[in-house]
Amino acid sequence: MVRVFVDFDGTITRPDVGDAMFERFGGKQCSDAVEDYRKGSISAVECYRRESAACGTMDKSVLDSFLDSQEIDETFIAFVAFCCDRSLELTIVSDGMDYYIKRILDRHGLGDVKFYSNHLALVPVNGSAQIRFEPSFPYTDEVCDRCACCKRNHILTHSADEDIVVYVGEGYSDRCPARYADAVFAKDELLKYCMEENISYFEYRTFADVEERLRALLDNPGKRPALRKRRRAALARREAFIAE
Repeated sequence: MVRVFVDFDGTITRPDVGDAMFERFGGKQCSDAVEDYRKGSISAVECYRRESAACGTMDKSVLDSFLDSQEIDETFIAFVAFCCDRSLELTIVSDGMDYYIKRILDRHGLGDVKFYSNHLALVPVNGSAQIRFEPSFPYTDEVCDRCACCKRNHILTHSADEDIVVYVGEGYSDRCPARYADAVFAKDELLKYCMEENISYFEYRTFADVEERLRALLDNPGKRPALRKRRRAALARREAFIAE
């Protein structure tokens, strides 16, 4: 079976919604936390805790209005239908927060798409319309602190030896899972990383590009390089299973 794992922020959505949300409601303290995280001085979990604290309290309706203004790559809607039609197992793996992911997916009629992410509770303040953020992290990995929601582990848990793993991403938190994918679709920061680390990849800009390439690989294996296992990725997955 072909299993397709897709990042959310900056991949399905045009902006990084998580970064935009925290900066909108928490300001420079959130930007500073992200900078410390990227420098490696704090973990992803600590970064999110600092950002959530910096946001203080806010009106839920203002938050929801902000989230509803965030745009997605509209070709993702057709890509979901393509995966369903071809029986490709599609899963969103995100180091973002479930509250805005679910809201955005639901708004575009994609509420049935399976996803894994961190959890963000909106805690009422004194029974008013004001809320505060309370993050939690059900999918951390005790060894790796690059992601609060370990994307690699989701790939390992939801794929088998005989499966072909496809990964679509663009950013910092997509570096780790790309090492375990047989076919990597990359843009922006992930593309640069794949080039530096000699990880084979397909460049894309929208999900229409991803669909076109996958369609060609699935329909014309004799004319183009077939969709097949990448030796380094298969070995990495096997070694990770053994280590567990």
